[in-house]
Amino acid sequence: MLIQFTVSNFLSFDETETFSMAAGKTRKYSERIFSDKKLKLTKCAVILGANASGKSNLVSAFQFMQNMVLHGLPRGFSNKYYRLNPEKKNAPSDFEIKILCDSKVFTYGFSIILSTGSILKEYLYGHSNSDSQKVLFERDTTMETFVVGQYFKRPNTITKLNNYGEDSANDQEMLFLSIINKNKGKMFSDFPELQVLRNVFEWFALKLNISFPDSILTGYPYFTDSNLEEIADLLNALGTGISELKVVELPVEVIKSKIPDELYNKIVSDLEKANARIRSDEDSRPRIMARSYKEFYTFEIDADNNVAITTIEFSHEKEAVYFDLNEESDGTARLLDLIEILFKISDNRIFVIDEIDRCLHPAMTVKVIELFLEMAQKRNTQLIITSHESRLLAADFLRNDEICFVNKNKHGASIINPLEKYQLRADKKVYTALFEGMLDAIPVFNEHKLKSIINQ
Repeated sequence: MLIQFTVSNFLSFDETETFSMAAGKTRKYSERIFSDKKLKLTKCAVILGANASGKSNLVSAFQFMQNMVLHGLPRGFSNKYYRLNPEKKNAPSDFEIKILCDSKVFTYGFSIILSTGSILKEYLYGHSNSDSQKVLFERDTTMETFVVGQYFKRPNTITKLNNYGEDSANDQEMLFLSIINKNKGKMFSDFPELQVLRNVFEWFALKLNISFPDSILTGYPYFTDSNLEEIADLLNALGTGISELKVVELPVEVIKSKIPDELYNKIVSDLEKANARIRSDEDSRPRIMARSYKEFYTFEIDADNNVAITTIEFSHEKEAVYFDLNEESDGTARLLDLIEILFKISDNRIFVIDEIDRCLHPAMTVKVIELFLEMAQKRNTQLIITSHESRLLAADFLRNDEICFVNKNKHGASIINPLEKYQLRADKKVYTALFEGMLDAIPVFNEHKLKSIINQ
């Protein structure tokens, strides 16, 4: 579970801004609040704001931190500092996340000078039920120090971690959390106390899912983990007209003609490696899903050790005519990207979706969120979305602590404002307050200038 995320000096964010999933005091819809001892978290956050307010930049900040942990510096990192202030070019950018992982609370963060790609500091803390904080490790590359804290008790564990840490004390290119999780399987089995470092790393790899308007969540894994009839029933109930799904096998030659040889060979190579690791289990075969706009394919090694490629076709209203995804509407394709959040496979995961309403009818957007909130009563899935769809407020099914705004201050920097910060009267509707300009979350037009332009 995500507790909070903090960022500074990144894209349109200047000073430190914090996004929180902590539940407020409202009692409305309390049945869908995650509660563990003193920790109470919302399972949904709807982020609204005017165009260019910085909503997508907040999602980009999540993605940047995830990429840093899993893959290292992403392409184009050097100009992602807050460029409206030239002095920020050589100032550190800070990223910090507080999470519930393996039933324990951790805070992980790092500082980096983006213009040079130089990591300055990195740390990982654990938190007890009494809110006390214990250091797992702290790293300062400018001082070339690495400190193992009091979280670990076994002397051999501390020695092992120190050895790895001292070797990376001055490494400004890679995060230690990344280094310690590369090809260290035996170390984690030999030193079980260090497994906590893998758990935090895997939170970024397996739990956090980030999607932009031109990307998907996780590649349709629900097609293999869910019943096709269940998926078809949901799509039909949502008014798509789809009544049936079926898996069809495609000739390898057809797929090779659609994707680059380099990509095809990499998919097959990765598949063969994965298959070799589990060859002893005949009932378990690895799958790799390749997805592009309105096309997706599942690659699998069949019983004869040949590559088998399948896709899904759709039938409408009981007609025995099947269509592939390329023939479906943009709205249906977008819905297929999103409905994963409504299935059991989504349990214990965090979905961050930018512009969830792209290509969807406003009523569909509202319905999908409504269904998610109903599902959230039974599962510990978190959904964080950006949207322009103000009808989400008019529907009145959101708690106040599930609504957040991203606005620009007078200097052009993005700031994060939870709805609860505005202290609206109890009888004041959020939807009304939005269009009355009380929430600073709608475009501000220069009517005089607009009229002078169109009258030229």
